[in-house]
Amino acid sequence: MNAFFHAVGFLTRLPVPKNLKTEAWSKSPPWYPFVGLIIGSLLACISYYLPFIAPPAVTALLLLSLWVFLTGGLHLDGLMDTADGFGSYRSKERILEIMKDSRVGGMGVLAAILVLGNKAAALFALQGQGQFLVIALVAAPLMGRLVMMMALYGFKYAREDGLAQSLRTESRVEGWVVFFFTLIVCLLVGGWAALLVCAVTASACGLLISSSLRKIGGLTGDVYGALCEVTETVVLLTLSVVGHWT
Repeated sequence: MNAFFHAVGFLTRLPVPKNLKTEAWSKSPPWYPFVGLIIGSLLACISYYLPFIAPPAVTALLLLSLWVFLTGGLHLDGLMDTADGFGSYRSKERILEIMKDSRVGGMGVLAAILVLGNKAAALFALQGQGQFLVIALVAAPLMGRLVMMMALYGFKYAREDGLAQSLRTESRVEGWVVFFFTLIVCLLVGGWAALLVCAVTASACGLLISSSLRKIGGLTGDVYGALCEVTETVVLLTLSVVGHWT
Protein backbone atom coordinates (compact mmCIF):
# COMPACT_ATOMS: atom_id res chain seq x y z
CA MET A 1 0.00 0.00 0.00
CA ASN A 2 3.00 2.31 0.38
CA ALA A 3 3.51 2.19 -3.38
CA PHE A 4 -0.17 2.97 -3.95
CA PHE A 5 -0.08 5.97 -1.61
CA HIS A 6 3.11 7.20 -3.28
CA ALA A 7 1.25 7.15 -6.61
CA VAL A 8 -1.76 8.98 -5.15
CA GLY A 9 0.40 11.58 -3.43
CA PHE A 10 2.48 12.19 -6.55
CA LEU A 11 -0.32 12.37 -9.12
CA THR A 12 -3.04 14.11 -7.10
CA ARG A 13 -3.74 16.54 -4.29
CA LEU A 14 -5.63 13.88 -2.35
CA PRO A 15 -4.35 13.37 1.21
CA VAL A 16 -2.18 10.31 1.87
CA PRO A 17 -0.53 8.92 5.02
CA LYS A 18 2.73 10.51 6.07
CA ASN A 19 6.05 8.69 6.58
CA LEU A 20 5.67 6.36 3.61
CA LYS A 21 8.52 3.97 2.93
CA THR A 22 10.87 5.61 0.45
CA GLU A 23 11.81 2.30 -1.18
CA ALA A 24 8.19 1.91 -2.32
CA TRP A 25 8.48 5.03 -4.52
CA SER A 26 10.06 3.15 -7.43
CA LYS A 27 7.28 0.53 -7.29
CA SER A 28 4.43 3.04 -7.62
CA PRO A 29 3.92 3.33 -11.44
CA PRO A 30 1.75 0.18 -11.75
CA TRP A 31 -0.75 1.99 -9.53
CA TYR A 32 -1.04 4.98 -11.88
CA PRO A 33 -4.10 3.66 -13.76
CA PHE A 34 -5.85 3.06 -10.45
CA VAL A 35 -5.16 6.66 -9.46
CA GLY A 36 -6.73 7.69 -12.78
CA LEU A 37 -9.74 5.54 -11.91
CA ILE A 38 -10.08 7.35 -8.57
CA ILE A 39 -9.91 10.76 -10.25
CA GLY A 40 -12.45 9.72 -12.87
CA SER A 41 -14.83 8.23 -10.29
CA LEU A 42 -14.77 11.43 -8.24
CA LEU A 43 -15.49 13.52 -11.33
CA ALA A 44 -18.27 11.16 -12.43
CA CYS A 45 -19.95 11.31 -9.01
CA ILE A 46 -19.83 15.11 -8.95
CA SER A 47 -21.09 15.32 -12.54
CA TYR A 48 -24.32 13.68 -11.39
CA TYR A 49 -25.20 16.58 -9.06
CA LEU A 50 -23.82 19.61 -10.92
CA PRO A 51 -26.59 19.75 -13.58
CA PHE A 52 -29.13 20.37 -10.80
CA ILE A 53 -27.41 23.62 -9.81
CA ALA A 54 -25.67 24.89 -12.94
CA PRO A 55 -26.28 25.13 -16.72
CA PRO A 56 -24.36 22.80 -19.09
CA ALA A 57 -21.56 25.24 -19.99
CA VAL A 58 -20.89 26.10 -16.35
CA THR A 59 -21.03 22.42 -15.39
CA ALA A 60 -18.41 21.60 -18.02
CA LEU A 61 -16.07 24.34 -16.81
CA LEU A 62 -16.55 23.40 -13.15
CA LEU A 63 -15.73 19.78 -13.92
CA LEU A 64 -12.62 20.84 -15.80
CA SER A 65 -11.56 23.16 -12.99
CA LEU A 66 -11.98 20.39 -10.43
CA TRP A 67 -10.04 18.04 -12.71
CA VAL A 68 -7.10 20.44 -12.84
CA PHE A 69 -7.29 21.03 -9.10
CA LEU A 70 -7.25 17.31 -8.26
CA THR A 71 -4.05 16.82 -10.27
CA GLY A 72 -2.43 20.10 -9.25
CA GLY A 73 -1.86 20.88 -12.92
CA LEU A 74 1.07 18.43 -12.85
CA HIS A 75 0.61 17.02 -16.34
CA LEU A 76 -0.50 20.35 -17.76
CA ASP A 77 2.87 21.76 -16.70
CA GLY A 78 4.60 18.90 -18.54
CA LEU A 79 2.54 19.64 -21.65
CA MET A 80 3.56 23.30 -21.62
CA ASP A 81 7.26 22.51 -21.10
CA THR A 82 7.14 19.94 -23.91
CA ALA A 83 5.44 22.39 -26.27
CA ASP A 84 8.03 25.08 -25.49
CA GLY A 85 10.93 22.70 -26.06
CA PHE A 86 9.68 20.95 -29.18
CA GLY A 87 8.37 24.19 -30.64
CA SER A 88 11.77 25.86 -30.39
CA TYR A 89 13.32 23.74 -33.18
CA ARG A 90 16.71 23.85 -31.42
CA SER A 91 19.34 21.20 -30.75
CA LYS A 92 18.68 18.31 -28.38
CA GLU A 93 20.69 19.93 -25.59
CA ARG A 94 18.92 23.27 -25.96
CA ILE A 95 15.48 21.63 -26.10
CA LEU A 96 16.17 19.80 -22.84
CA GLU A 97 17.31 23.08 -21.26
CA ILE A 98 14.14 24.84 -22.38
CA MET A 99 11.98 22.02 -21.04
CA LYS A 100 13.72 22.24 -17.68
CA ASP A 101 13.22 26.02 -17.47
CA SER A 102 10.40 26.91 -15.06
CA ARG A 103 9.33 29.84 -17.25
CA VAL A 104 6.53 29.26 -19.76
CA GLY A 105 6.81 30.46 -23.37
CA GLY A 106 4.29 31.23 -26.05
CA MET A 107 4.11 27.67 -27.40
CA GLY A 108 3.42 26.32 -23.92
CA VAL A 109 0.61 28.80 -23.32
CA LEU A 110 -0.89 28.00 -26.73
CA ALA A 111 -0.75 24.25 -26.05
CA ALA A 112 -2.46 24.68 -22.66
CA ILE A 113 -5.21 26.85 -24.16
CA LEU A 114 -5.90 24.36 -26.95
CA VAL A 115 -5.95 21.34 -24.64
CA LEU A 116 -8.13 22.97 -21.98
CA GLY A 117 -10.39 24.46 -24.65
CA ASN A 118 -10.92 21.11 -26.34
CA LYS A 119 -11.54 19.41 -23.00
CA ALA A 120 -14.10 22.04 -22.04
CA ALA A 121 -15.83 21.76 -25.44
CA ALA A 122 -15.98 17.97 -25.18
CA LEU A 123 -17.34 18.09 -21.62
CA PHE A 124 -19.97 20.59 -22.75
CA ALA A 125 -20.94 18.37 -25.68
CA LEU A 126 -21.23 15.37 -23.36
CA GLN A 127 -23.73 17.12 -21.07
CA GLY A 128 -27.06 15.36 -21.30
CA GLN A 129 -25.56 12.24 -22.89
CA GLY A 130 -25.90 10.24 -19.69
CA GLN A 131 -23.68 7.19 -19.75
CA PHE A 132 -21.27 8.68 -22.29
CA LEU A 133 -20.42 11.50 -19.89
CA VAL A 134 -19.77 9.08 -17.04
CA ILE A 135 -17.73 6.75 -19.26
CA ALA A 136 -15.69 9.67 -20.60
CA LEU A 137 -14.97 11.08 -17.14
CA VAL A 138 -13.79 7.68 -15.88
CA ALA A 139 -11.98 6.54 -19.02
CA ALA A 140 -10.01 9.72 -19.77
CA PRO A 141 -7.99 9.93 -16.51
CA LEU A 142 -7.54 6.17 -16.43
CA MET A 143 -6.29 5.98 -20.03
CA GLY A 144 -4.08 9.03 -19.55
CA ARG A 145 -2.18 7.42 -16.70
CA LEU A 146 -2.16 4.02 -18.40
CA VAL A 147 -0.40 5.57 -21.40
CA MET A 148 1.98 7.42 -19.12
CA MET A 149 2.96 4.18 -17.39
CA MET A 150 3.41 2.44 -20.76
CA ALA A 151 5.68 5.22 -21.98
CA LEU A 152 7.66 5.13 -18.74
CA TYR A 153 8.48 1.46 -19.12
CA GLY A 154 8.45 1.14 -22.89
CA PHE A 155 10.74 3.89 -24.20
CA LYS A 156 14.22 5.24 -23.59
CA TYR A 157 14.67 8.07 -21.11
CA ALA A 158 16.25 11.15 -22.67
CA ARG A 159 18.11 12.44 -19.59
CA GLU A 160 20.86 10.78 -17.60
CA ASP A 161 19.10 11.69 -14.38
CA GLY A 162 15.70 13.02 -13.36
CA LEU A 163 12.72 12.26 -11.18
CA ALA A 164 11.18 9.82 -13.64
CA GLN A 165 14.44 7.90 -14.02
CA SER A 166 14.04 6.49 -10.51
CA LEU A 167 10.63 5.08 -11.48
CA ARG A 168 11.84 2.98 -14.40
CA THR A 169 14.01 0.51 -12.50
CA GLU A 170 11.49 -1.71 -10.71
CA SER A 171 8.04 -3.30 -11.12
CA ARG A 172 8.31 -3.39 -14.93
CA VAL A 173 6.64 -6.81 -15.14
CA GLU A 174 3.81 -5.73 -12.85
CA GLY A 175 3.40 -2.57 -14.89
CA TRP A 176 3.01 -4.41 -18.18
CA VAL A 177 0.56 -6.89 -16.58
CA VAL A 178 -1.58 -3.97 -15.38
CA PHE A 179 -1.34 -2.32 -18.80
CA PHE A 180 -2.54 -5.29 -20.84
CA PHE A 181 -5.13 -6.36 -18.26
CA THR A 182 -6.66 -2.87 -18.15
CA LEU A 183 -6.59 -2.57 -21.93
CA ILE A 184 -8.30 -5.93 -22.42
CA VAL A 185 -11.00 -5.11 -19.84
CA CYS A 186 -11.68 -1.75 -21.52
CA LEU A 187 -12.00 -3.38 -24.94
CA LEU A 188 -14.29 -6.13 -23.64
CA VAL A 189 -16.53 -3.70 -21.78
CA GLY A 190 -16.50 -0.84 -24.30
CA GLY A 191 -16.75 -2.84 -27.52
CA TRP A 192 -16.33 -0.96 -30.79
CA ALA A 193 -16.37 2.44 -29.07
CA ALA A 194 -13.41 1.42 -26.87
CA LEU A 195 -11.61 0.08 -29.93
CA LEU A 196 -12.10 3.40 -31.70
CA VAL A 197 -10.89 5.36 -28.65
CA CYS A 198 -7.79 3.16 -28.36
CA ALA A 199 -7.01 3.50 -32.08
CA VAL A 200 -7.30 7.31 -32.08
CA THR A 201 -5.36 7.58 -28.83
CA ALA A 202 -2.59 5.31 -30.10
CA SER A 203 -2.26 7.43 -33.24
CA ALA A 204 -2.05 10.72 -31.34
CA CYS A 205 0.38 9.39 -28.73
CA GLY A 206 2.44 7.67 -31.41
CA LEU A 207 2.99 11.00 -33.14
CA LEU A 208 4.11 12.66 -29.90
CA ILE A 209 6.40 9.77 -28.93
CA SER A 210 8.01 9.60 -32.38
CA SER A 211 8.56 13.37 -32.27
CA SER A 212 10.19 13.08 -28.86
CA LEU A 213 12.46 10.23 -29.97
CA ARG A 214 13.49 12.24 -33.01
CA LYS A 215 14.08 15.54 -31.24
CA ILE A 216 15.68 14.49 -27.94
CA GLY A 217 16.41 10.78 -28.37
CA GLY A 218 13.91 9.60 -25.77
CA LEU A 219 11.20 10.70 -23.38
CA THR A 220 11.24 12.80 -20.21
CA GLY A 221 8.90 13.43 -17.30
CA ASP A 222 7.48 16.43 -19.17
CA VAL A 223 6.70 14.25 -22.19
CA TYR A 224 4.93 11.75 -19.90
CA GLY A 225 2.76 14.59 -18.66
CA ALA A 226 2.09 15.75 -22.23
CA LEU A 227 1.08 12.21 -23.19
CA CYS A 228 -1.37 12.11 -20.30
CA GLU A 229 -2.95 15.41 -21.32
CA VAL A 230 -3.13 14.46 -25.00
CA THR A 231 -4.69 11.10 -24.13
CA GLU A 232 -7.31 12.65 -21.88
CA THR A 233 -8.23 15.19 -24.55
CA VAL A 234 -8.45 12.60 -27.32
CA VAL A 235 -10.59 10.26 -25.21
CA LEU A 236 -13.02 13.07 -24.34
CA LEU A 237 -13.26 14.31 -27.93
CA THR A 238 -13.68 10.82 -29.39
CA LEU A 239 -16.42 9.84 -26.94
CA SER A 240 -18.21 13.14 -27.46
CA VAL A 241 -18.31 12.42 -31.21
CA VAL A 242 -19.43 8.81 -30.60
CA GLY A 243 -22.16 10.04 -28.24
CA HIS A 244 -23.31 12.61 -30.80
CA TRP A 245 -23.77 10.02 -33.54
CA THR A 246 -25.38 7.27 -31.44
